[in-house]
Amino acid sequence: MSFHLLKLYADRLHRLERTLSPATHTSHLLDYGISWFVHLMLRAVYYVHLPAYSYVALQNDFAAQLESLGLWKWAVFVLLHLVDSADRQRAVQQVLVRQCSLNENEDDEAFLIEKLHVPAKWIYEAKALIAQYDRIPEKEAEFCLKAGLWNAAHEVIMKKLAAAYIISGNEDTLLNMLTPLADDDRNCDIFDWSEGGEILFHYLSIKKEMMALDEGDQELVERLREQLKLLCTRVKDLSCDSLEDRLCQSEISKKCASYLKSLLFLEERPDEDVILDDGSLPSLSLTPYIAGLPMPEDYALSELRALTRSYIREFLRRIRW
Repeated sequence: MSFHLLKLYADRLHRLERTLSPATHTSHLLDYGISWFVHLMLRAVYYVHLPAYSYVALQNDFAAQLESLGLWKWAVFVLLHLVDSADRQRAVQQVLVRQCSLNENEDDEAFLIEKLHVPAKWIYEAKALIAQYDRIPEKEAEFCLKAGLWNAAHEVIMKKLAAAYIISGNEDTLLNMLTPLADDDRNCDIFDWSEGGEILFHYLSIKKEMMALDEGDQELVERLREQLKLLCTRVKDLSCDSLEDRLCQSEISKKCASYLKSLLFLEERPDEDVILDDGSLPSLSLTPYIAGLPMPEDYALSELRALTRSYIREFLRRIRW
């Protein structure tokens, strides 16, 4: 290498790929350490005529050597010297996918983010890909959300998690996952949001309010009833690609019907008029919404029978008045 450096001093156009070849300084032809550092110093004094393909190869070769020695974080450091931003991101993310683990390692992540200024998004994207490969949808959704991959997160939640969470009653976790996606600036770019996550988010939000409902708050009762009516018209639009999804849809329909009836009974008072502003009776006004819910036939008939009985009671009270 000394000869080539002297040659380079005498002739600035001397080929750098010859100067930086491992064969000029070691018998280990896959040892690119000295070559990389020498090139770094040469660039500092404006010897920058190394061909682009040779430059990229030098970064990749030295990074691969460091990674094979277990020094993968320093391999990332080397790859960050790639000039092309797309190549740089792709190369760094490939190392992250191979070396990161799903268990949080604060020291490694702090070094990458704070010292090397690797975007946290790259790390979370790599972890999401690892979780996908390991078939851990909960982690995949978590890291997609952290990485800001809203479409991917929505797809994972709807296809792999939502139905199971609703059927098992683990709805708080599902609501926490959907909340970041419900932001108007995000969901406008999410494919099929209106037929998936939006319906579930509204359902879970209403259910949460129903759990904490104060019977004396008639304004809230009326607002929830209108929201439930709207939700009832949209449940049938929920994307269903499996039997589990159908069961989930049925469970949501049952809950909507139950909540509508509960709100109806909260509004009923024996000493008050039972006729709505449009002239109809309360239970009659709910019939189209409950009848349109995608429920099993036996459950739908049971709900309609209950509404019929309620309608008869209201009609008799109307006659007495």
